[in-house]
Amino acid sequence: MTTSPVAGRRVPPPSSAREVPDKVKWAVRPLNDGKHDYALPAEWKGGALHHKISKEHLSWIAEQLTPAWNSENPQLQSAARTFWSLCWAVAGDSVGQAVAMAGHGGSPNPHRLLWNLPLMVSLGPHSPANDPGMNFDPDTEPVPDGAGVRRMDDVSLALKDLENTWLKAARAGGGQGVYDAALWTTLHRHLQSAHTAAQRVEREERVLYPPLREQWVYDATTRQNLRKGLTPFPEPGEGLRLFVEARRNAPSIAAYADSDADAATAAADAAVGERRVSLTLTAAERNVHHVCVRHTLTFFDFTETSRPRPVNTFWPDVRTFADATDLAEALLPGIARSCLRELKRTLGTVAEATDWLGEVLEISSEDIDGRLVFYNVQITEVDGEDSAPVVQAVIESFAPDGADGPGFTRGDLDLIAGKL
Repeated sequence: MTTSPVAGRRVPPPSSAREVPDKVKWAVRPLNDGKHDYALPAEWKGGALHHKISKEHLSWIAEQLTPAWNSENPQLQSAARTFWSLCWAVAGDSVGQAVAMAGHGGSPNPHRLLWNLPLMVSLGPHSPANDPGMNFDPDTEPVPDGAGVRRMDDVSLALKDLENTWLKAARAGGGQGVYDAALWTTLHRHLQSAHTAAQRVEREERVLYPPLREQWVYDATTRQNLRKGLTPFPEPGEGLRLFVEARRNAPSIAAYADSDADAATAAADAAVGERRVSLTLTAAERNVHHVCVRHTLTFFDFTETSRPRPVNTFWPDVRTFADATDLAEALLPGIARSCLRELKRTLGTVAEATDWLGEVLEISSEDIDGRLVFYNVQITEVDGEDSAPVVQAVIESFAPDGADGPGFTRGDLDLIAGKL
């Protein structure tokens, strides 16, 4: 046992962490019941809990926590135990007790404790249209007088620092990871910063923090909810100005609408489960044309009424088809590597690689060389030996999903269309 430096109470040691709890039934009762403490919009369907740091990344931390707790290195052991004690204090009594009761012999599972930290989750709607998968999913707010610009709140900023610290350590040592005392001390500092920021939020005696309704958009046409994230949302008047300026003397791109000619291509390879996968990602000219008419201010098609998403985001600096092609060439290598990571996450255990054929990888908030991007990729061919499959894929669309380009709701676009 050790003592929490925050709450001054005894903390039970973590379990071995070899057992990973069910990722679907992950929440302990205090968190599930906590959703009922708030009046939620009807379109949220009772509400859901969204992790800011994904359960997968938190589990990577959990896997290393118990070995560090039991380390014979006194500095490493002390740093890991101090971090664990802070986790316990941040969880709070009811969550900590529920996690312990769910473990074997009352030994709290570190996966479950990290997953259930109240400041780690955000209360929002079920099945948002831009669920980021393993990517960081922050709470955000508008910058005062920022013309629609958004920023992470203080809790999310600290948790992002924590995740970045962990990912850097996990990639160190030639990919073997460096999990030393300095790492756990830095994680503790970032978690303490998140905890301090969270304590400034009024929640009375509730377990969960209040839902931030402003950061969610609901589209009655598609019945989809979407988190605004870091995308700037200009007012319609400013949006009209942006569209008018971008569309002045715009060239025609109609010739590319049905062209299957390659516009950009990129290749990547990586281990996916027990397989060594080679992936070639291609953007045909028609795919780049689609990006132009859906995600650029210059070429956006206001006559298209069947837009599938409640919000459209825009690459503001694409003024010609060549600009769009250059952007595809710049992004495709990073997107190809991202596709392999997503294959590993979602399809790595599929019995035969040929079963991947036809799969669609749709990812939000993916960091592509410093840009947050949404992309949609379809696997079109799977050849070669099952142990070393050769995969062909086509990118159907890519759009900014962070601060690189503005976003407009369907209603805002309708207002702008009426004035163009």
